[in-house]
Amino acid sequence: MLKDYMHEVRNLGLHEQCFILAGVGPLASARTAKWIRENVPGVHVPDDLITRLEGAVDQQQEGVKICIELIQQIKEIDGIVGIHVMAYRQEEMVAEIIQKSGVLNGRSPSVPSMLGNL
Repeated sequence: MLKDYMHEVRNLGLHEQCFILAGVGPLASARTAKWIRENVPGVHVPDDLITRLEGAVDQQQEGVKICIELIQQIKEIDGIVGIHVMAYRQEEMVAEIIQKSGVLNGRSPSVPSMLGNL
């Protein structure tokens, strides 16, 4: 779905007028994935991902693996300049997800200093 959407965005030249971020997050469990699919507008969770989570020994770790795989696929889509990792109640997983996804490619993350503007 995202690839098709971004194809249209590129055709319209919208990716040259703004910065586009894709939002992803680790799914804690199949139950959570079903709840998100049914209750959060604009979020797409396919049946095959729910089935994969249901079959996992550790659903939370499987959710992290799925998130990493999504990031690796998304970073190859032209027009997307970044990925927002949303990990509600799993914030401690963000560093692992970013590191294992390879998006930094050996770079260290930088955090802008708000103090520099004071």
